[in-house]
Amino acid sequence: KQWYQRRVRGDFVTASPIEIPEHEQKRRQLLPYPDASPVRTPVLQFLPWAAGRDRFLELGGLDEGMLGTAAEVPGDVLELSIRWWACHGEVVYLPCSKVAFVSLLGTPPLSGHLLAENQLFNSRRTATRWSSQYMKYYQEAVPKSRYQSASHSTKLEEIISSQSCQSMSWFINNIAVDWNYGNKLIRHGAIKSTQGDACVDTMGHDGRYSPGRPEFYSCHGGYSQRWVYLSSNNQIRTETGKCLTSDQFWHDVLTLDYCKDGNQWRWEPVSQGSSAGYLIYKDLCLEYRSENHLLFYVECKQTANQQFIFEVIPP
Repeated sequence: KQWYQRRVRGDFVTASPIEIPEHEQKRRQLLPYPDASPVRTPVLQFLPWAAGRDRFLELGGLDEGMLGTAAEVPGDVLELSIRWWACHGEVVYLPCSKVAFVSLLGTPPLSGHLLAENQLFNSRRTATRWSSQYMKYYQEAVPKSRYQSASHSTKLEEIISSQSCQSMSWFINNIAVDWNYGNKLIRHGAIKSTQGDACVDTMGHDGRYSPGRPEFYSCHGGYSQRWVYLSSNNQIRTETGKCLTSDQFWHDVLTLDYCKDGNQWRWEPVSQGSSAGYLIYKDLCLEYRSENHLLFYVECKQTANQQFIFEVIPP
């Protein structure tokens, strides 16, 4: 399988890799060397990229109002991808490209809360420009965005208008056809054990350059304990687009990684009408162990230490 195409998510923070759709595979089969031919993709993210200089400048270049760099905080390249398509361009992957990536020495990467705040600002700025008619869905996907302001770039607005660029509706219907802009949240809040004052905490590892394992920590209702639960795919994730998934070294322990298809959790109430339930991932259950702060997921035994409450936290 080839996974070059990307699916833009409703939070404008992450774009997950997906298998090349059937219609794109058929198009490439008509080209010389189909396996190495360019792959059309809705957006680029975290990748070296290139564009024709004249057209790049004509469309206003990168949005200088975005925070951070493309290598750290997805935002400016993701927004440019939408603008490039909407303004009659085409965004593609070149599978066999050979590139060199140059980074500045001595510049420490962003991490933790600052990185998350920059991601939130950039996603809000992108949504404000391109997705005003879908803003309610964006705010459901990113509740904290209700309290974040992100002004327009007058320069880019004028360029988009002068170029007779297409709307976000066109982009969704013709390019990002699998974009789940209508995902409804069941709730957003803290994952709390029924066996004590212990909540699932990201421990600051929800940023891109913050690898690490979440832990059980005393409940405080803060940012690091805020999770969102999407009804469309039963996915529990952070507001920065990371999901609980299997650790690559300790397979019975959970870690944080950017959400991909297959990271679906299932919530099963202990009994009808109960606020407590089991968090099930690939037929295994999340388990709280008072002697260890790590997140274990093991065989479901319906024991008390496998019962959790999703405690709502106001946005």
